[in-house]
Amino acid sequence: MRPPDQVNRFVTASPKFSLRHQFNDDFSGYLSYARGARAPQTTDLYRLQSGQVDNQARPELIDAVELGGNANLGSRARINLAAFWMAKQNFFFRDADGFNVSDGRTRHVGVETDIVIDLHETLSLQSAFTYVAHTYRFDRITGNQFETILSGNDIDTAPRVIANTRLLWTPIDRLTFEAEWRHIGSYFTDAANDNSYEGYDLLNLRAQAQFTKSLSGYLVLRNATNELYAERADFAFGSERFFPGETRTLGFGIRYNR
Repeated sequence: MRPPDQVNRFVTASPKFSLRHQFNDDFSGYLSYARGARAPQTTDLYRLQSGQVDNQARPELIDAVELGGNANLGSRARINLAAFWMAKQNFFFRDADGFNVSDGRTRHVGVETDIVIDLHETLSLQSAFTYVAHTYRFDRITGNQFETILSGNDIDTAPRVIANTRLLWTPIDRLTFEAEWRHIGSYFTDAANDNSYEGYDLLNLRAQAQFTKSLSGYLVLRNATNELYAERADFAFGSERFFPGETRTLGFGIRYNR
């Protein structure tokens, strides 16, 4: 179904404020607020679903507050830490029953940190960790069999835990070896939170050599343990869907910079 001819105009504002303070040589902190805005896309406004007589899509707005700091932990460790709160309104998406939702509300609250530790002159550990609760903040009792959204449900396909750790070894200036562990935590695959995916862990190995000032080469082994996993999993139209990730893959390359 196509709506009648119409003219749509949207006015939005995206302010941003931040405050930063250097407490001493080893510690600084900051506080920030920002608003993001996105006007509806053409398909949001003019592509109506079966049984839909009008579409009240409005600009999506997200307000974000962040509090964080950076610190040196002695001479060998550095850490960045941030806590954040975000609220989105007029969230436009298509649910698992195939219907457009134009007035969704979501909330995102969590912490993230990254730390670098110099274990030795040639060995360092770099790690990043995020824990965040992505939740719907509205009720949508559809009466359909596949998906009913209740306020407080986790947003589907949004894991709460994401982590990444890398161990880097540079035995000589021109040669670097790296082992990387990636972790994606479990998440719900539907907005009703009736189905879930357990997440996955991957190990990647890399090596890089600088042959000359202009010539370098690299070798990478992705998914070294040949883990079977889904890059993305969801639930739609009454069934689970899995999008398989890359199996063990060896790659190499040469770079030349003039």
